[in-house]
Amino acid sequence: MEKRKTEHIDIISTQNVSHDYNYWDDIEIVQKSMPEVDFDSIDTSVRFLGKSLRVPILISSMTGGHPDTKKINENLARAAAEVGVAMGVGSERAAINNRSVGDSYSVITEYDVPFRIANIGAPQLIDQSRGGLKEEEIEYAYNLVKADALAVHFNFVQELSQPEGDRRSKGIEARMAELTKKYRIVAKETGAGFSRKDALSFKEIGVSAIDVGGRSGTSFAAVEYYRSQKMEDETRNRIGSTFWNWGIPSPISVMFSKVDLPIIASGGVRTGLDIFRGIMLGATLGGLASPFLKAALKSHVAVIKLVNDLETELKTAMFLTGCEKLEDAPKVKRVFRGRLLEWINQS
Repeated sequence: MEKRKTEHIDIISTQNVSHDYNYWDDIEIVQKSMPEVDFDSIDTSVRFLGKSLRVPILISSMTGGHPDTKKINENLARAAAEVGVAMGVGSERAAINNRSVGDSYSVITEYDVPFRIANIGAPQLIDQSRGGLKEEEIEYAYNLVKADALAVHFNFVQELSQPEGDRRSKGIEARMAELTKKYRIVAKETGAGFSRKDALSFKEIGVSAIDVGGRSGTSFAAVEYYRSQKMEDETRNRIGSTFWNWGIPSPISVMFSKVDLPIIASGGVRTGLDIFRGIMLGATLGGLASPFLKAALKSHVAVIKLVNDLETELKTAMFLTGCEKLEDAPKVKRVFRGRLLEWINQS
């Protein structure tokens, strides 16, 4: 598993693993030539699940579980603390199985990150021939990063593209319902997006927030395509290729997920303008993973610069549409086009 962690980082940072179309680009915005706001008075602060963030950004869950990933998480946490944004860690399954790599996750507790999200996989909540996660294991993962919430990530497209992937899903909803009694749960997709039915189910069982992780950004089927290629597994390589572009577009998933829960717009979010687009559609935060991973491989300074650039882009979009605060964004007029409009018209 530790080897798989480093393989994923290497593939994401060196190969083209993006979906073939970014649906955020299909949202055009009606601007105001006379916005009647002052740039320096624009307020990008937001409250998310009871905590204050200076900018509506989540450094999305990415990595951990190998000694080489400790520095990445440290760079991310150091930057998140300095600029006031939320942060999640990658799947903590590796640390649950091997406590010696726990410090690659717990390093984030050395910094005053305003909102920390622990992370476990939905498939591991149930028996996958080796037993589902025990209560004490989930508690360990949560406490390891002194979390404010627990992400339960859904990655079945990736699992089915892996030679070693999990194949069972019955019972996950009931187990999640149990967890919501103890933790603030963030239901998180990892590239395929959530449907309206998914969102309503999450609302019903007591989930606290939805991280849509839709189609438009990194495709984990593509990541596994490259892994299986190296492993000379022709069947999984074919699955990765066939399902490279599987999923619900991120903007559509944001719309589907409007069930009176905080929403994180993620999946293909690359700029402050994309964050603004997500907030226009009803999201509270914008989540980015791959851009932050590439920055963190350089330094924490590079991560800080990326956050500052995203904030400047966000404020520019707000200024040009006359938004003095984030609550004004959903009122901004927008025009849908292209493949996104096709989804809107037929869903």
